[in-house]
Amino acid sequence: MSLALDTDVLIPWLVASAPGHADARALVEAELSRDGGRVAVAPQVCWEFLHAATDARRFERPCSVERAIGLLRAVWNAPETVRLPAPEAVVPRVLELMEAHRLGRKRILDTALAATLEAAGVRRLATWNASDYACFGFIEILVPGGPVGPAA
Repeated sequence: MSLALDTDVLIPWLVASAPGHADARALVEAELSRDGGRVAVAPQVCWEFLHAATDARRFERPCSVERAIGLLRAVWNAPETVRLPAPEAVVPRVLELMEAHRLGRKRILDTALAATLEAAGVRRLATWNASDYACFGFIEILVPGGPVGPAA
């Protein structure tokens, strides 16, 4: 079973100077060391990674675009990575989930990631933003450096 990575875990896993690097690295390395352990990455997380990791307002020492592309390319092409598709059915599911849970505009990307994971059959997500996914009962949340369990 794959562990999907939210952007807030992908960045500190790949960028040693990012806050939370040790916890993100420990979680991902533990997953990869399991028999058949793999990480799952959705295209939207790739775009968010490129946007956030290069942002000088977020990081004292942001990655250059070239470095961020290199890091992302290495992860995307790694044999341990499950590259999640963005199936056409995700758009109506996102709209359905947003209506059902009465979610606003700041929850669009999280909802799209949840719907993408659901469509791909990925049920585990590493994120520090567990509360953003709590309403989606089909996802088990793993918080780096924190307790492991299903979203409440």
